[in-house]
Amino acid sequence: MRGCAPAFAPAQKPLVLTEPAVDPWASETRADIAAQRLLKRVLRQWWLVALCAIVAGAAAYFASSSQTKQYEATSTIEIGSADLVSAFLSDSVQVSDQDPDRIKAGAVASFSLPNVRDRAVNLLQGRVSSIDLNNRVTVDSVPDSGVVKVVAKDPDPSLARNMSNAMVNAFIAQRISLARNQVINAKNQITQQFNNLSKSDKTSQPGQALQQRLKQVGVLGAVQDGNVTVIQGARTPSEPSSPRPKRDTALGLIAGLLLGLGVAVLRARLDDRIRDTEELGEIWDLPIVGLVPQTGTLKESGRRVPEPSALEALSLARTNLRYLHVGGSIKTVVVTSALEAEGKSTLAWNLAIAASLASSKVIVVEADLRRPKLTGRLNLGGDGLSEVLAGLAQLDDAITSVDVAGDDGSTATTVDVLPAGLVPPSPVALLENPTTKTTLATLRERYDIVIIDTPPATIVADAVALVDEVDGVIIVSRLGTVRRGAIKRLREILT
Repeated sequence: MRGCAPAFAPAQKPLVLTEPAVDPWASETRADIAAQRLLKRVLRQWWLVALCAIVAGAAAYFASSSQTKQYEATSTIEIGSADLVSAFLSDSVQVSDQDPDRIKAGAVASFSLPNVRDRAVNLLQGRVSSIDLNNRVTVDSVPDSGVVKVVAKDPDPSLARNMSNAMVNAFIAQRISLARNQVINAKNQITQQFNNLSKSDKTSQPGQALQQRLKQVGVLGAVQDGNVTVIQGARTPSEPSSPRPKRDTALGLIAGLLLGLGVAVLRARLDDRIRDTEELGEIWDLPIVGLVPQTGTLKESGRRVPEPSALEALSLARTNLRYLHVGGSIKTVVVTSALEAEGKSTLAWNLAIAASLASSKVIVVEADLRRPKLTGRLNLGGDGLSEVLAGLAQLDDAITSVDVAGDDGSTATTVDVLPAGLVPPSPVALLENPTTKTTLATLRERYDIVIIDTPPATIVADAVALVDEVDGVIIVSRLGTVRRGAIKRLREILT
């Protein structure tokens, strides 16, 4: 944008001015810069991430500490896959399914049978009910093995141990009872087969074989253990299995950290406020060439020279303004912004002070006829721009010279001001009056630089009405306050 110098002020930080860029940035570079900017915005919210982690960790700790302690006791058993009774009776009795997975699954399911739980309740002498056992005891199988683990949980560590062992003993007793019934049925079948033999067969080989098998089944019934081996009985736990405050706190910290990080990323993506000079330069396609720190003296009455750090930056900005225009220097500039309260009037006035200290003859024209700030800040009165443009006052009579004091209190320089004057019924119509062009032309001849303070260009059209009559435009924005959408609207208006 020819002759346009955006300037802006971050919240509690600097004012910035820019000049036209030599080359536009490549799209790949902009993508990288956008990613880096997002990362910076996320990192800038480290306090939010830390706060979420601390709150989540503390909540997890207190929630875990307030829970009732639970102790866990585990018994480990192994279910055999061989059915010895069926093996002995394979010739006369149907062999049962020998699939190990089905045997183990059936054994695990047997723990939930009412008969098994009732046996365990009896072994525990009624200290717990069948429903309690169902809720507090879990049975899990170890994959690719015949191992089954019986886990019992209870606030009483001894009771947890007793429940686990009682369930295992009840399960084994149930298995032995079933095996003995199978042996009895097998004996009855063998006896029936023997009785059906003739007298001669009973004394011959068929009868002797059945008698031998009957003895073997009897021995098998005597040593029957339910085909279950107890690998490890439950022991009294010394430490609770839950809650675990340290573990829960660590998990809470991690969860809070992830949550905080997610919130920070979301806020960074949704927040379209401009927070760094590079982002403003990216929108305008103009690099940043100067920073004016916002100091206490910039906010004062205006009758005092800014402190050295701000004055140096303002002087650099004034120098840049002289050489922005191709083919000549900029003498008349409009100062505007996208939003209110972005430091527009403050920059205009202090830029005039810097120019005056550099021996330039400068005047500030207060064209913000709706809400004039400099009039109140400098305590000016009398006729102003409104009366001059309306033909009610002479230009020389409306101009006021304001003394600006240095550090020692003496007058360091003097800046001429054309105050706003009375608020007209239609400021835009008054500024579009042909008298405006004549007045600015007169001021341009008399002064080295004419700085025109106008309202925000996205709110009212006052600044736009003056754009064609000046050499350049200074855009003032406050970092951390102005939003990307407002700057884009302002650029569309000016272009």
